[in-house]
Amino acid sequence: MRVILLMALIAILSGCTDSQTADPQSVSYLPGKHLWAVDWHPTKDQCVVGGSLDSVCVISTDDQRILESFPFLGTITKTKWHPTANKVAVSVQDGLSAPSILNLDTRQLTELDSICPAGARAIGWNQPGDLLAVGDYDGYLIIFDSTGTFLRKINTHQKGLIGLEWHPEENLVVAVGEKITWYHLDLDSLSTIEDRPEEILMLCVGWHPDGKLFVTGDYGDNTIPYPALLQYWSYDGQLLHSIEESQAECRNLTWSNDGELLATASEKVRLWNREGEVVRAEESEALLWGIDWKKDGSQLVATDVEGRVLFWDRELRRVNLGEN
Repeated sequence: MRVILLMALIAILSGCTDSQTADPQSVSYLPGKHLWAVDWHPTKDQCVVGGSLDSVCVISTDDQRILESFPFLGTITKTKWHPTANKVAVSVQDGLSAPSILNLDTRQLTELDSICPAGARAIGWNQPGDLLAVGDYDGYLIIFDSTGTFLRKINTHQKGLIGLEWHPEENLVVAVGEKITWYHLDLDSLSTIEDRPEEILMLCVGWHPDGKLFVTGDYGDNTIPYPALLQYWSYDGQLLHSIEESQAECRNLTWSNDGELLATASEKVRLWNREGEVVRAEESEALLWGIDWKKDGSQLVATDVEGRVLFWDRELRRVNLGEN
């Protein structure tokens, strides 16, 4: 673990003496940038956005202006706000920056160690926020405490981990790559399921807020051919629904806090109910990659492969913020 004073890092990388604030730039459209990740702040009208930007951007969800930006070398693959503190976990690949915890109050960047040189794509806090899990490209699940101190490293025997999420009540992580892996921290137990003979890359996973089921979204494979699937699973890994609906991979998914709607990012934004039925769907200008709910469930934010940040209300009506 290495702690860096962020203002010094920004000065080195950008020639500035302070973080990049007060620039009234809109982040609604950044042409040529793949926006991989977006996460809505648990208490503030802010989102954090990352991708092929070489920086993490904190944006206002009132007018879609960049409030702050912090430099990273490499592609930011996932961003996750801490449940209660004003800090965000950042996974990074293909660069000189390590996956890190960025504290916006102290301007400290804590680099996470024991992660493979290729970086990581899966990252997430447990419900209390005292533990952080990272899944790296060598298939290891690495557990840290809230300060970024290394606790444990688990070999999941996968080629790489692409998505993960903690159970809403237990210290249980479900991680996905070409398989589904459960790891229960308190029991130090690992289990895996392979529901099909082909190795189909799974991209995302999300627990229902009641903790009784989770959902995975995958890439599909046009060469087999094998469709991109959205799959509902019981707590113990029994397949409940396998749904062929998307015409492209399901990049990310997220449940509303009330558990009524699952939002998925693909060639469309789709809302699903608990039974795996499409409730609403809307076309997108380009393939969606990042997606998250406002914590009260009234709005949805997504990012796409062409550099757009998009907002919808719960009925999937577009919300236009600021200048476009």
